[in-house]
Amino acid sequence: MSLTLEHATDRPARLRAAWDAAWNRGEVDALDAVLSPGYVRRRGPAGTAQDRAGFKDSISAVREAFPDLHTEIEDLVVDGDRLAVRWRSTGRHTDTFMGVPPTGRPVEVSGATFARFDGDTVTEESVTFDSRQLLEALGIITTAHEAAVDADLVKGVHRKFITGVTVVTTDDDGTPKGLAVNAFSSISLDPPMVLVCVQRSSSTHPALHRATHIGINILAADQLDVAKVFASKGTDKFAALDWAPGEHGAPLLDGSAARLEVEIGERLEAGSHTVFTGRVVSAGHSELAPLVYSGGGFFDISQTAPLPW
Repeated sequence: MSLTLEHATDRPARLRAAWDAAWNRGEVDALDAVLSPGYVRRRGPAGTAQDRAGFKDSISAVREAFPDLHTEIEDLVVDGDRLAVRWRSTGRHTDTFMGVPPTGRPVEVSGATFARFDGDTVTEESVTFDSRQLLEALGIITTAHEAAVDADLVKGVHRKFITGVTVVTTDDDGTPKGLAVNAFSSISLDPPMVLVCVQRSSSTHPALHRATHIGINILAADQLDVAKVFASKGTDKFAALDWAPGEHGAPLLDGSAARLEVEIGERLEAGSHTVFTGRVVSAGHSELAPLVYSGGGFFDISQTAPLPW
C-alpha cells in the first residue's frame, strides 16, 4: 500500500510519498507539499536548472512516453538538512521520447538524487544517472555485448599502470571533505580541463556531487602519511593536517607537489563511479617530486633515473 502525504510525519517519509505520487501515479501536484516555491533542480552540466513547474512538466513528459513507469527508491540517507536518494526506474517506451519514436522496449535507468532541506521542504536538488543505459535502451547508441572479462584479470592489467596520487577535496558548507583518488587525468589544455573518477559508495561522494568547485592535490613523495589518511574512512581527515582554502574555496593541502581548483562542468554516471569533469580555475606547482602508485604500492620517483631517449 502506498504511503500518503497525510500519513507521512517526517521529511524522508513525506518525500517518499510525494515521489511515489508524482513519478508512479502522475500526480505531480503532490510535489508542492515537499518542494519549496523557490525550488531548483540541477541535472547534467553545471548551470542547467529546472524550477518546480519545469520539474513537474518533465515528469509528465516521461510518463507520457512510459505510461507504466515505476520508480523505486532503493536507498535513502539523511544527514542533517541533507538527503541522498538512490533510485531505479523501469518502464516500456510506448510514445515518442527525446525525438525517438516508440520502440516498445523495456527501459531501466538508475541514478542518485541529492537534496537540501529548508525546514520541511526541499530547496534544491541535484540528480545524476547513467545516461548510457537510457540511450542504449532507446536505440540511440549501441554497445557491443561480449563475454565479460574476468575482473581479476582486468585488475592485474590496471596494476601495471603507474599513476600519481591525488587528494580530491571540497568545502561542504564549511566542513572540508576529501578522499584519495588515482583516477585523475588531463582532458585538454585549451581550455584547461581535467577529470576525476570517484566511487559512488564513497562517503565523500555526496559532498563532491553537491559542490560547484573541487580541489585536486597531487601529493608529494614525502606525503605517504597524507595518502593513508585520505584512503581511510576517518570522519575528520583534516584535523592533523595543514591546509588552506583556495581562491574558490576548495581545501588545498600544504606540501603538495601540485594543486588545482576545478569548477565542475559535468557529472557522468559510469558503472560504479561518477566521472567529474571541469575547468581548471586556479593552479600551482612546486619542485617537489610526486608520490607514485603502482601495483598496490607507493614509490618515490626522485629515487629513479630517467631513461635516455
